[in-house]
Amino acid sequence: MIVALHTRSASARKDRDWRGRRVRAQAKLAILAGIVSILLWPWAAADARGNVAATDHNLSPSGKGTQKDGRAGGTCVYCHAPHNAVPSSPLWNRPSSGVTYQLYSSASMQASVDQPTGSSRLCLSCHDGILALSSARLVGPGHSGTATAQPMTGKNVIGTDLRASHPISFTYDTALAAKVGELVEPNLLPSTVRLDSTGQLQCTSCHDPHEDTLPNFLRMDNSQGALCTTCHRLPLWSSSSHATSTATWNGSGTNPWPPGGNPSVAANGCNNCHRSHGAGHGEWLLARADEPENCTICHSGTVAKKNIGAEFAASGKVSRHPIDAAQWTHAPNENSASMPRHVTCVDCHDPHQAKAATAADKAVPGPLQGVAGLSATGTRIASASSEYQVCLKCHGESSMPGPIRVDRSRNIGDKLSTGSTSYHPIVTAARNASARGLVKGYLATSVIGCIDCHNNSDGTPRGPHASRYAPILERNYVATDPSVESPATYAICYKCHDRDNLLSAPAAAPATPTAPRPRSALLPPRIGAQRGSGFPHWLHVVKNQTSCAVCHDAHGSRKNAHLIDFMARDATGNPVVSANSTGRLDYAVTGQGQGTCSLKCHGRDHSALGY
Repeated sequence: MIVALHTRSASARKDRDWRGRRVRAQAKLAILAGIVSILLWPWAAADARGNVAATDHNLSPSGKGTQKDGRAGGTCVYCHAPHNAVPSSPLWNRPSSGVTYQLYSSASMQASVDQPTGSSRLCLSCHDGILALSSARLVGPGHSGTATAQPMTGKNVIGTDLRASHPISFTYDTALAAKVGELVEPNLLPSTVRLDSTGQLQCTSCHDPHEDTLPNFLRMDNSQGALCTTCHRLPLWSSSSHATSTATWNGSGTNPWPPGGNPSVAANGCNNCHRSHGAGHGEWLLARADEPENCTICHSGTVAKKNIGAEFAASGKVSRHPIDAAQWTHAPNENSASMPRHVTCVDCHDPHQAKAATAADKAVPGPLQGVAGLSATGTRIASASSEYQVCLKCHGESSMPGPIRVDRSRNIGDKLSTGSTSYHPIVTAARNASARGLVKGYLATSVIGCIDCHNNSDGTPRGPHASRYAPILERNYVATDPSVESPATYAICYKCHDRDNLLSAPAAAPATPTAPRPRSALLPPRIGAQRGSGFPHWLHVVKNQTSCAVCHDAHGSRKNAHLIDFMARDATGNPVVSANSTGRLDYAVTGQGQGTCSLKCHGRDHSALGY
């Protein structure tokens, strides 16, 4: 009995020990499986459903790609090894080339980018084009054949210069999102877009190496910029023209679409202008190496209806914004007070917010939506609310070319500011509420915009892109002295100021022998008509052929009424107005429509000469 009990007890202990060992073994296997899944993440854990054997990443002799190995080693072994992996995660079966890569950078980038790490380094072990695809260490039974695959070639080679590719291997965290201001919080990213276990953005954040249902192994369809806007949330992008326009290419000129692109602007989204890899200009990943072409390739009547590109071409227009003169100088975070002199399309247009919409009361129109600006008092504005603020970003802080006046200031902002004694009504209505002699449609209380004068001389497309009249004026304005008066000579002035009223001549005024006046200038004032001012414009402008620009600064005068700021030298450096024989060079208002001038002009002394 005792022996039997002992025997059964020993048998039971063996059974329990066996069951215990099995449980412990199963636990170890479970732990090992978990470790493997972690090591393979993000390559395998959630990608097990991927059919890598049916993709170009199957480098076995049976793979569908054009570049493959002559060795039969299965599918996964060309990238992964169950044992002796280097490095250990994610069980990698390829060596690293050890090369130092040139990294993406930009003047506005906030992330800290270093040499590729993690899965990005593993991707580059093929895609940098250095090591042979056959560099995988195939070991164990069944790995037969000869290693034949050479280094990767063709369009899928990124190379060692990563400056034209989207930055990788940087920490994408809440701090970065807050610093940039236009990035989605990392914890709000969808499951389709992944950061690695250290919180870094890698190649595998956008590309799924095990699944090529979508082109380029993308994790999600990037039509309409869907993949880009998963991380990048730009203000007002969704309502902008580049996000909503159904315009298509008309087939003329250069094909503007990206390789394999969609047929419309909205469908291509971000890919209209940017390339994630192989960008024409690395900084900001713009598609074209020629900066203006990133805009004009569509805005030349080939996709967009209006041909803006022709305005900047050699079209005979003598005055234009020189967008090709200082390429790649502009930066989104530039300081308008210290930036190098330049002008480019994005100085005036934000392609992420611009839209075809008009604005009331000279507020910023749709094409200028979202652009930084400068107030007339010199305050920088992140997003301009008025058209003139966009112009002052350049013309309100730097010294502009043109004639030299008594005041010497070439700062347009100072002249337009309400702190000036007189100014054209750009910022607000003019000070002279009793001004008369304006053409129909304009009042003393009217407010105008910069584009009312600085505009396309052909009428369309609107905007200060280029003109036949300098400085980018809608109509002619001769600022040289002397000049023969005519409706064409000062056409931009006569757009608002009634010529007949302004130049009404005395009843007995004779015609000048050197320049016969227009018939309207020979007539006496119209019955019941009131002159625009008491100043004898006819005597100066018609008889003595003095340009309007000699006395008036069209933007404003910090010291004098009626925009008076005498021209000391014209744009070519020739002297025009100087101090009189007693050293005086000034203008004074003595009453309503009355004043005195002290100066020397056309060789004649004026000493407190009144009118």
